[in-house]
Amino acid sequence: MMNILLINPNTSEHVTQRLLEQAQFVVGEQATIHAYTAQTGPAIISSRSENAIALAEMLRLAATHQNGHDVLVLGVSIDTGLMALREMLDIPVVGMAEAALVTAGMLGGKIGCLTLGASMVPVYEELTASYGFASRVSKWRAIEMPSAFSVTDADPQVAQALILASEKLVQQDGSDVIILCGAVLAGYARLVSDAVGVPVVDPMQAAALQALTVARMQPSKQRQGSFARPRNRILSGVDVNIASLYQPSISGA
Repeated sequence: MMNILLINPNTSEHVTQRLLEQAQFVVGEQATIHAYTAQTGPAIISSRSENAIALAEMLRLAATHQNGHDVLVLGVSIDTGLMALREMLDIPVVGMAEAALVTAGMLGGKIGCLTLGASMVPVYEELTASYGFASRVSKWRAIEMPSAFSVTDADPQVAQALILASEKLVQQDGSDVIILCGAVLAGYARLVSDAVGVPVVDPMQAAALQALTVARMQPSKQRQGSFARPRNRILSGVDVNIASLYQPSISGA
């Protein structure tokens, strides 16, 4: 039985529970998922600056809880701290956005991406480009529905708005597969897919399944290259669990 660590760097516990539900649903009895929610920072990350604020808490929670887990899944749709965590931790790290893009790329040609709030579209576009998927994405679209951030279960009004926007992604933008980018959109994929008629990827489900794959590979931690963890660093006022990772190992490596 594998142990998956799920961390939500938003402080909204109901979002963590929605992500946990979708992740546990797809992995079934193949893994136990332990989920943690940020104690400080933004309730919902909705800007670059809020993402920067959330990063410190993400690093703290990851360093504190990585032991005993086979893989870490980031419970945030903009993959807060993904590359830093891959450098810092001993276990593999899977991001929702990256996992969703990779999965969508296996299901069709052009990928349509849908999120909440037009202000986040440029942020997602930058992230998509950094992963090398810019040429595969037909269009980024967003719905404006603030109420989606507070609901604990799938809401019919949110679902309808997602369906209408997804139809545009298919009919106007030529999308073959759609990604619902947003942690609070976990759980809507099947509803939208049934209505629109193309595969719709739930990033949390994609991340959980890919986490199983990389964990089973049991990859070794980089000792060289850009993702090798720095050693003998001088850190001041940093959480003790983070600081301990930057000290020499028992073997002196």
